[in-house]
Amino acid sequence: MKFSVCIDMMYPEADIAGRCEITKQVGAQAVEFWKWTNKDIPALAEKLRELGIGAALMNLDSADEALSAALMRGILSHRRIDDFIRAIHETAPVMRQLGMENCIVLAGDVDDEIPLEQAFENIRDTLAAGAKAASDEGINLLLEPLNTYDRPSYVLPWSAPSFDILRDVNSPNVKLLLDLYHTQRMEGNLIDTMMKNIDLIGHFHVAGSPWRCEPSLGEVDYMQVFDAIEAVGYEGYVGFEYRVRKTSFDLGEYIRKYRGR
Repeated sequence: MKFSVCIDMMYPEADIAGRCEITKQVGAQAVEFWKWTNKDIPALAEKLRELGIGAALMNLDSADEALSAALMRGILSHRRIDDFIRAIHETAPVMRQLGMENCIVLAGDVDDEIPLEQAFENIRDTLAAGAKAASDEGINLLLEPLNTYDRPSYVLPWSAPSFDILRDVNSPNVKLLLDLYHTQRMEGNLIDTMMKNIDLIGHFHVAGSPWRCEPSLGEVDYMQVFDAIEAVGYEGYVGFEYRVRKTSFDLGEYIRKYRGR
């Protein structure tokens, strides 16, 4: 099992370099983060080389502030194909500096002027158009469903239509980020969903539900979920992305406990 740590959400007491060091200390093999436009990418790349760890994932982003803000809300459902492709070509060189292959793309928010089925069609069309640009750049786009408890306006909170869209797009460069916290909040059934769709999953996220906290807390037995992920031969990263609820929790000990089972 390869683990990564989201350094934008976790270890806020440390600077970015310190968060990378903690990631190494807990036994994870890579960092991940959200925006690249607010980071010193050459310095981050050098720090990762120094530590001997990788970079697993980040969000599609743009130095254009208006487009960057729109991408964080999601532009797929509004069929902003030109902006989407522009952001792909802008983000890919940054990913290459970090040796990274995967980036997150968000679907968008509900718009009363766009019926749900049309929004899904827009997402499908935009991803299909972006697939060639991603292939040309040698990167992968990972569509992420988000739960409507944390993001009430999100247009694509369920896994089933997300997988349907990806099957229609039918590109090895377009897959799903299955965030197990978001999936548990919306529908549960984590292991069955994962096993039936593992060919379309490019990354996992982990947090305790319902509090988006340490994986040892809440209603999911992640040790069993990890066993199921390994059993199907998944070779990508499982990323920890949570907020601290219990300060005594030690992620390094948790990882060691899983690996020692």
